[in-house]
Amino acid sequence: MAYYFGVNRVAGLASGIDTAQIVEDLMRAAPAPLDRLLQKKQTLQWQQADYRSINQALQNFRANHASQLRLEGTFLTKKATSSDETKVTATPGASAQTGTYEIKITQLAQVASNISSGTLSLDTADKIDPDATLESQKTKFANPWGDTTTLEFTITTHPGGGDAVTETFTVDTNTHSLNDVIAMINDKGATLGVTAFYESSTDKVVISTTQTGDYDTNEIEIADVTDTFALGTLQLSDTANGQNAVLDINGLTGIEKYENTFTLNGITFNLLNTTGSATVTIQVTLDTETVFNTIKSFVEAFNSLIDTINAELNETRYPDYPPLTEEQKNELTEYEIEQWEERAKSGLLRNDPILQSAVYELRRALTTRVEGLTTYDDIWDIGISTGYYFEGGKLYVDEAKLREAVETNPEAVMALFTRDDDAYTYEEQGLAARLYDELNYVIDRLTDWAGYPSTFSLYDDSYIGDTVRSLDERIAIMEDRLAKLEERYWRQFTIMEQIIAQFNTQSMWLTQQMNGG
Repeated sequence: MAYYFGVNRVAGLASGIDTAQIVEDLMRAAPAPLDRLLQKKQTLQWQQADYRSINQALQNFRANHASQLRLEGTFLTKKATSSDETKVTATPGASAQTGTYEIKITQLAQVASNISSGTLSLDTADKIDPDATLESQKTKFANPWGDTTTLEFTITTHPGGGDAVTETFTVDTNTHSLNDVIAMINDKGATLGVTAFYESSTDKVVISTTQTGDYDTNEIEIADVTDTFALGTLQLSDTANGQNAVLDINGLTGIEKYENTFTLNGITFNLLNTTGSATVTIQVTLDTETVFNTIKSFVEAFNSLIDTINAELNETRYPDYPPLTEEQKNELTEYEIEQWEERAKSGLLRNDPILQSAVYELRRALTTRVEGLTTYDDIWDIGISTGYYFEGGKLYVDEAKLREAVETNPEAVMALFTRDDDAYTYEEQGLAARLYDELNYVIDRLTDWAGYPSTFSLYDDSYIGDTVRSLDERIAIMEDRLAKLEERYWRQFTIMEQIIAQFNTQSMWLTQQMNGG
């Protein structure tokens, strides 16, 4: 007799056996190797996250502190003090030279302003309405235009002393108000370099240039094309000029500037008021306070970085707490899972050789004497000392000694940190210069091992990234094997059920035959 071995799962219909439970029991131990692979992958991913966090901290420290401390410009920061900040202030740039500037201001730079020579309204007690049409307000103007209802006038300017720019404005007195005229001018303000407004309390119109200074040309020229609206009704002048700032600096008289803010010898001066016969003193000096604070902030950031790395190196490891499997998570509460994973993640970088080397090299970069320097050749000379060995490289600052070093010999402090040349040996490099190089090395090493801190990297070609991909391949193979194993168990039990069913059928047939005989 031929047997039909189907692949459909039959769960104990013929035998009465709980086939599903048996298959489940048989498969219970089978996923153990797969679980170990998944746990290993999870551990690596947690470890990778810890590495990347340290790498990000290193990069932040390099960008925000180590990088600027290796640059001479950081130690050449200047400050300017004014004997009268109500008259003039100054801001030194990177190229500014230290020194003293005696300033006397005779005249401030001003914009060219064309202002109505008198009030626009005939009766100041019954002023014009700037929002009503000009025609409706005509009788209220002190100098109304003629019979025409279409008025034209031009404005010509020379922005920045350049070529003349002319705009023509056409006004319909039946539809346009005074504020409409003002808006027309402002719409062309960017081209003409002017701004306009009507001020109701004084009852006057003002058209002003946006730039100060007298460029030897008429800053604002106004001409009526039809009737006398601009020069008559609005009572504006046909010309208006700007004004230059006039000042003396260190005995040099008659200096003229188009603006009240200008740069001279790397210093930006801001003129605020005339000084009369008095003189204002601007003193430009090295900003030693900023240098002091920069070094102090550097030490604080270095200590924070070292604490972060040492926390990972010394964190307790719990080897009896591997990552939970999905089956184990289903048996625990969220709180229990959180508590378990807190220990499972702990100490993944404990005594890590890459981080141990990083702490040693960073500390060595700052504590090794700089050969070739005479005044200050190590951090102890400027008031920075190391803590105890068990503190893992922490630094301490004697603020009084550091401030004294920065104020008495800022050039020597600068050399201690910034001294660098391609021909210099490690020992001849400045502290921040060699520290910056060590940071680059550690960051590159961590990146090779665990990948970039940024999650925007399209492909992770680090050692851990490669290992995780290899595990993924093994996991996929293992999952396929488990699926095939479970299918094999079901196929075997299904065949058994089919055979038993056929035996039962034959038995029933024989019984019927015997009973019939």
